[in-house]
Amino acid sequence: MARQVAWIAHGKSLPPLENASASEKEETHSFNQHGLVKLTVDELGTEIKWSVFAGNWASLFYILEWLDTYQPPFKLRYFLVGWFEEIAETAASARDRIQSIIAKSDIHLTQRTFVREADPKRRDIPPLLKSALQDRSVLPDFSIDCVLDEASGSFRVGRIGSETPIAKVYGFHPVSYPCINGLSYDHLVSRAYAKVVETGQPHYDHVIAAMTTPDGSVSWFPYQRVILPHYLPDGRKGVSVVSQVAPVDIKLV
Repeated sequence: MARQVAWIAHGKSLPPLENASASEKEETHSFNQHGLVKLTVDELGTEIKWSVFAGNWASLFYILEWLDTYQPPFKLRYFLVGWFEEIAETAASARDRIQSIIAKSDIHLTQRTFVREADPKRRDIPPLLKSALQDRSVLPDFSIDCVLDEASGSFRVGRIGSETPIAKVYGFHPVSYPCINGLSYDHLVSRAYAKVVETGQPHYDHVIAAMTTPDGSVSWFPYQRVILPHYLPDGRKGVSVVSQVAPVDIKLV
């Protein structure tokens, strides 16, 4: 099946674009300023992409009418502060989810980072995190070490494992967005570090955060993590964090 791309505006499909390879910035302008909806269909499924705040309801309802004719599964990519990405396996579930998002299109997110403590005894914890909780240790490739600065009480990223989500998206630079001290993201995700250092006990929680990616776009990253106490050879205190991109018990939209 050949890849097909269509742009929907004011409830109607536009003629094929001469320049189909628009940049991310140009596409975002089309979504936010002109209310366009982008539909991409190929053998892997269907992607529907739009901006929640834009005037695009007629176009979304146009897609809903034709949803049963498109190839499943359905990837829903919608912009609200950052890009959300969800997968719906059937046309029915995609239709329900799109209608739910339309109904919540007046929502305003005043935060870019949300953290919620989770039950470490739940059965659906990813195996990597379950092992970290049980063994109270993790292989260095799968963890990030953060060192406590006793003077300021803040934690600085000291080592990034090669198999961590941060390494795969941002590389090993300790000055990439997730590693910068002082941001609201840093403030919120590091709150639990002090508790782990103080008690010496592991901590398990869920996080979803809108983060600037290396290409300059902003995307929402949902992940689960386990925080373990960590002591450096020179006696300094810190934590090892093992995380995995996974569904979280935090519903924003």
